[in-house]
Amino acid sequence: MAKLARRPTTPPPSPRAPADPAKAALQRISALIARGFDANRLTREAADVLNGWATTMEADDLRELLDEVHGQLAEGVEAAEDAGSEIEADDAASTRAHRRSVSALVAARDAFGLAVQRL
Repeated sequence: MAKLARRPTTPPPSPRAPADPAKAALQRISALIARGFDANRLTREAADVLNGWATTMEADDLRELLDEVHGQLAEGVEAAEDAGSEIEADDAASTRAHRRSVSALVAARDAFGLAVQRL
């Protein structure tokens, strides 16, 4: 009987670097808005993110992260409001969807802004 060749051992994959928490939060918020969730849902999601961060970070790191996310959300609100000018006035469905998206984005921005002020 032929001897089976032994497979060369490969090193285990290196552990993934921790994800950027700001990027992860912004992606989650973006996904929820894209799925049509309202401002109340985004406020709750922001609170969940903030509570998770508050238990795992030092105050200075937390403040820096909150400032970053708040700034990104503020830019997103401005861009979304500008994009609304491109919607046809007689397109009621698009107008409603846009308003809902902007209000959800504003709610997330305000939740992170409030957290910055409380630190």
